[in-house]
Amino acid sequence: MMRNIIRTNLVIGVRSYVYPIYILIGLAYGLMLMVFPEQYLPTMVPIFLLFEPGLVGFMFVGTEIFAEKKDGAIGALAVTPIDWRSYILAKTLLLSVLSIIGAILIMAIGTRSLNGLPYVIVGVFLVSIVYTLLGIGISAKYHDLDDYFVPIMGVLIISLLPFAHYHGYLTSEIWKVLYAIPSYPGIYFFKAPFEEISRNTLVWSAAALIVWAGIAYYIAKIRFYKYAVEGLR
Repeated sequence: MMRNIIRTNLVIGVRSYVYPIYILIGLAYGLMLMVFPEQYLPTMVPIFLLFEPGLVGFMFVGTEIFAEKKDGAIGALAVTPIDWRSYILAKTLLLSVLSIIGAILIMAIGTRSLNGLPYVIVGVFLVSIVYTLLGIGISAKYHDLDDYFVPIMGVLIISLLPFAHYHGYLTSEIWKVLYAIPSYPGIYFFKAPFEEISRNTLVWSAAALIVWAGIAYYIAKIRFYKYAVEGLR
């Protein structure tokens, strides 16, 4: 079942140009980074890495779900004994793999180096899982990208705040609440190629993202079934 769903999603994603565009965005980000002087890369590369696996995936998975609602694919699947867990996990896995490819392009083209790539791959994979699952859960209630635009902007702003805190722009004690945002642990992985990040910090960051992935999966499972499956019956 899982293999067939992955294969179907891959074919649809390629035919609709969603997945090729996803890769091209990673390529575009890499080319954009070539314009920046080298001293700016430790700041700009992590931001672009967050955009590629996290926010682009958050937007694209919503676009996929809207398309499948409109063409009746989800409605047709709703009357079959499909395992919706497999459906959710298949989309998450595919976008996570694509995010890794995009991250490699960003590093290889944007920095002309693959130093620290293993840290980036782990961080991108975990961040992509979290944001894709959140995208599935949140977008399930909406019917098109126009309605989904406000949540996208909200997630964008909230996810970028940890960068401001990390670089010392938000110094009040109250801003420590930003540690709870999933983009924050991702920063440590994305910063690892450029500065010394302790192993303990990376381990705790990975643990935080895994916990977030569990929360995001629960949100995706409940909201997708409620709005995208039951809502069509």
